[in-house]
Amino acid sequence: MAPAWLALLVLMAAFGGSLLPPAVFPHALAADAGGFPRVVVDGLGKEILLEAPPQRIFSAGLVFDNILLSLVPPERVVAVTRFAADPKDSYVVDKLRDHMVIVDALNAELVVATQPDIVLVASWSNQDEVRQIEALGYKVYTFTSFSTVEDGLETVRRIGEITGFEAEAEALIAEFWRRYEKVAQRIQGRERPAVLSWDGWSTTTGLGTAMHDIIEMAGGTNLAAVHGIQGWQVIDAETIIAMAPEVIVTYEGPEFVARILNDPVLQNVPAVKNGRVYSVDHTEAANHYYILAIEELAKYLHPEAF
Repeated sequence: MAPAWLALLVLMAAFGGSLLPPAVFPHALAADAGGFPRVVVDGLGKEILLEAPPQRIFSAGLVFDNILLSLVPPERVVAVTRFAADPKDSYVVDKLRDHMVIVDALNAELVVATQPDIVLVASWSNQDEVRQIEALGYKVYTFTSFSTVEDGLETVRRIGEITGFEAEAEALIAEFWRRYEKVAQRIQGRERPAVLSWDGWSTTTGLGTAMHDIIEMAGGTNLAAVHGIQGWQVIDAETIIAMAPEVIVTYEGPEFVARILNDPVLQNVPAVKNGRVYSVDHTEAANHYYILAIEELAKYLHPEAF
């Protein structure tokens, strides 16, 4: 069966603009009271009644920082994580405002201090704090799915639903697919190199991961998936030698790339022998910015097409 993302290509709309940082859709369609009150259902299946579009939103995750400030006026966001101010991780540094509380770790005291209409948390957020925040009467929306590219786009869609900025959310998603269509057209019919992902924890990524999607969408074949790996799995140098990847991709940066290229044990691996070891940014975006990783990797895999 073809990947679901291929089917989505036919649904793309032609929206202009760019997702290059910073990406903010013009607020000409800013949410009003239309469609509210509404009930939204979070990743845990919990129903949350929103009487009106939230005017004070507390973000407890970088993924939410990046999406919120790509969708809604900054005035509606009362708290963001400390990572939102780091250009290495954030796409929205220029959207930060003085009124925003910087969250180092989720805690109920910060929530009380900011009096939000809704708090956005992840399944890995401190559950003791989450329970305390809910016990104080605050609405908490928990996101639970972050593994794949489709999960990232669905997070954009859900935040659009929560905030009342559905049109802006759909525009960001449509722009993702518009840009991906350009990549797909360039790599169509080209031979797909065998690609292996590897990180500083000696982990590779198989089926059901964003890196798998990025490799496949960029015109490669994910060797980990070919070898039956699902999710994340630690592999050693002997396994890499046996897999014989034509390309190795990581998100760890140039120092890790140099380490692989200079590893005496790996010198006969085709990717190392031919200098095809690349560090790709944006692979952990967990939102519409995944397109940047796909575009970057596609240029490494198929330089003659760009």
